[in-house]
Amino acid sequence: MDKLDCINTFISVVENGNFSRASRNLGITRDQVAKRICYLESIFSTTLFIRNTRKMDLTSSGEKFYQHCTVIMSEYEWATNEFLYEQKYPEGQLKINAPRSFSQIYLTGIISAFMEKYPSIKIDLFLSDKFSEIHEDKYDLTLKISHKFDELNAHLFATYDRYLYATPAYLKKFGTPNNIEELKQHSLLFYSQKNLDTKVVLTKDGKQQTIYCAPKLTCNSGDFLLEFCKHDQGIIFLPDFLAQKDEESGKIVRCLQDYQATKLYFYAAIPTKQKTSKKVQLFLNYLKEYFPPLS
Repeated sequence: MDKLDCINTFISVVENGNFSRASRNLGITRDQVAKRICYLESIFSTTLFIRNTRKMDLTSSGEKFYQHCTVIMSEYEWATNEFLYEQKYPEGQLKINAPRSFSQIYLTGIISAFMEKYPSIKIDLFLSDKFSEIHEDKYDLTLKISHKFDELNAHLFATYDRYLYATPAYLKKFGTPNNIEELKQHSLLFYSQKNLDTKVVLTKDGKQQTIYCAPKLTCNSGDFLLEFCKHDQGIIFLPDFLAQKDEESGKIVRCLQDYQATKLYFYAAIPTKQKTSKKVQLFLNYLKEYFPPLS
């Protein structure tokens, strides 16, 4: 039996004087009213009313319980109204963790448009290429770029390819690699994070080949690696969204184009142990509108 229903019924009996008027007020039968009052009395092992033919008076225990019940129902009504208001008019702070390089390219416009439409929502954005644990860091959602997509309560928005790039000047000086063995002879620039291997897995004609080597430079910033590559320092392995602008301008070109790498997934992860708030859902919807549907 629902305790809130029983408490609400108890208040109605007190304020209406007896079971019959309380039943009419609540739109339930008199027997239902009696069962709810008996349920409360059985829980607390006490008598709440002194019953007689004309009216029902509260016992001393009933009087104390009534004072607490009015506070409980008042707080419940306040909390319900606040929740419904927030669902209709979302406000408050939205804490987002997102990858630095990707966010600088894509998120500025998305967040700007989002905040114009919902000015009462404040954004707390933390940019980092570290894979943060969403529960420990207490973010409302974490945006991730990863070669794996196996998390619970995650929303996938886009996939990206990765290629090998170098400047025309570098390739002119050191030659263009035609296969994995020739690639290993070059100065390689790899993206790296703590506890992640500096390796590249490429596929050609259905066969996988893994490159294990000691790169000339490893760094946890894709932007830094790209700028370093543009100084004719080596061959870089990079997502296409980072390299697109420089590739289109001819500053860098692709190497080993007949080899494919595993795709990167761009997705949002939200805490699994809590209900998705309205402001989080609105931001997820904005991301879905921005990125074309995956085929």
